[in-house]
Amino acid sequence: MKRIILIAILIIPICLVSNAQIKFGIKGGITSTSIKADDVYNINETNVDELLVKGKNSKIGFQGGIFTRITILKLYVQPELLFTSTSADVEVTQFLNDEIQSTDVFEQKFRQIDFPIMVGYKFGPARVQLGPVGTIMLSSDPALDKIDNIEVKEEFNGATWGYQVGVGLDIFKKLTFDLKYEGSLSKLGDGITIGGEVQDFDSRNNKFIFTVGWIF
Repeated sequence: MKRIILIAILIIPICLVSNAQIKFGIKGGITSTSIKADDVYNINETNVDELLVKGKNSKIGFQGGIFTRITILKLYVQPELLFTSTSADVEVTQFLNDEIQSTDVFEQKFRQIDFPIMVGYKFGPARVQLGPVGTIMLSSDPALDKIDNIEVKEEFNGATWGYQVGVGLDIFKKLTFDLKYEGSLSKLGDGITIGGEVQDFDSRNNKFIFTVGWIF
């Protein structure tokens, strides 16, 4: 009996892999990004002692790249390699002695490489999926760096992690559509430097993603 169980354990994965369908494709689409950030208090500056930071407007970006889909029965794993360019507006209000000094809106931009690994289930042409996404930051244009009257420097991490959930639709076994939501699991940066002093600061971006792909 033990030998039979051991043989079954060895044979079943081999059979599944041999029946797996491996396909490659390209995809591209648009993103809508929003920013979530902490407020900053007790700033050691003569002209401001508090910054109120909040996401203002989502903006449209773009995303494009390649993917592989490995399908076993109705389950599939889909690693992707994508270039993403996103931006969003951030509203910054400066306070001094509990009085508003100024309110400005700045644009924050990111250019990055994303590598989601989606795990999904197919029922007919429709799909549901979820999985982790890693991000490598190529370049950024921080919103807080644009403040004129105080020295602010926001540093972003080189790599972060998030998650994606969504739905998809395949048409004619070639044309594929995906609608996904991406959330953050780690901070964009460890903090900001204001007037030479390092402050704790947690900022994250979340986005909706719509892509169209072609399976070869």
